[in-house]
Amino acid sequence: MMRLLNLLLTLALSFAAFLLLAWGIAAAPSTRYVAPGANCAGATPCYATLQAAINAAQTGDEIRVAQGVYTDVTAFPYALGGWTQTITQVLFIDKSLTVRGGYTITDWTTAQPLSYPTVIDPRGRGRGGVISAPDFNMPITVTLEGLVLANGYAQGSGGGLYVEGASVVISDCYIHHNHGGSLAGGMYLGGHTLTLTRNRIENNTGDGHGVVVDMGFPTLSGNFITSNTNGLLLWNNRATLINNVIAANAEAGLTVIGSAVQAWHMTVADNGEVGVWAQNSGQGPAHLAMTNTILSGPGVGVRALGYPENPTVVQLTATLWYNLTDTQIGDVGGQVIRSRDFTGDPAFAGAADYRLTAASPARNRGVPAGVAFDILGVRRDPLPDLGAYEYDDPGSIRQVYLPLVRR
Repeated sequence: MMRLLNLLLTLALSFAAFLLLAWGIAAAPSTRYVAPGANCAGATPCYATLQAAINAAQTGDEIRVAQGVYTDVTAFPYALGGWTQTITQVLFIDKSLTVRGGYTITDWTTAQPLSYPTVIDPRGRGRGGVISAPDFNMPITVTLEGLVLANGYAQGSGGGLYVEGASVVISDCYIHHNHGGSLAGGMYLGGHTLTLTRNRIENNTGDGHGVVVDMGFPTLSGNFITSNTNGLLLWNNRATLINNVIAANAEAGLTVIGSAVQAWHMTVADNGEVGVWAQNSGQGPAHLAMTNTILSGPGVGVRALGYPENPTVVQLTATLWYNLTDTQIGDVGGQVIRSRDFTGDPAFAGAADYRLTAASPARNRGVPAGVAFDILGVRRDPLPDLGAYEYDDPGSIRQVYLPLVRR
């Protein structure tokens, strides 16, 4: 009798396992580790290269990467524009994964990317990374956190990172000194839901932009996009921008083409030719609404152009204008609507330091917009400052919130 029961139990477990496989139920996500020389100090499974860990990972896994410089590039065949070409990069991701940097081999629990940088450096032999869904209609979800992507190169777009057909979350990353020969020198992001938080995108070169977001529903908050050929390009998407600094780019700062964009607390300063450029695309007009903005020279503040029958519209509420060749140029089919304007030197803290000083005319000139904190996490006043920064004045009574009691 016991043998019969054991046999029935074995058959039941086998059938259950078969059903799990048939229904596509994956194993629980696991954590994998990467360190130079595959020395993870006992953490397993351990890999010497990012690509080895990615290849071994299952959907939903997390890859934790120790401090170090990762330079190994791998070539993959890739279908692009109707033909297959070979692309080269340090990491190629085609499944849903999380990749986090900033660990040490003695502490795999707490990431400290500023103290222990994880650097992805192809040394000009290809891109830093490529994220691509095998099927655009079945997007993958990828999170990148605490990574440095530097010295990438692409004849096309995205020398640092190229994303296609994916939903991505990129946070606390430093993307710098990459080169792209087309639209994007630093990052090209073409996908679905795209979230960029607390990243620095700097000194990326080529004919394009530090960041290009093509299609999708991007949200960018707390980013620094500085000293690139051009800053940020939003192309045919619905975007939300909060507390970003777009500054010191050689040509344009923020470019909006055929997109619907809502922006709050932006500092757009020191861009060479134009701060904000908005225009129609082949698919439709651009609509850009900016609230609580600093627009500082030396170029043109805002330029809008499009088609008279379907115009591009830029609406600015509570804006500080300073040192501009022209505050605005509304070409044929472009409208700029302004309210609550201010002029004057924003009194930044210093060169390339866009914090406000006590004398800044941007202080308490904003309208309440529901943005509780600034780019550094400083609580905003009930009457907030313009731009990405709130002047940090702990002694101000406006920083004290007391309960009101009605008698």
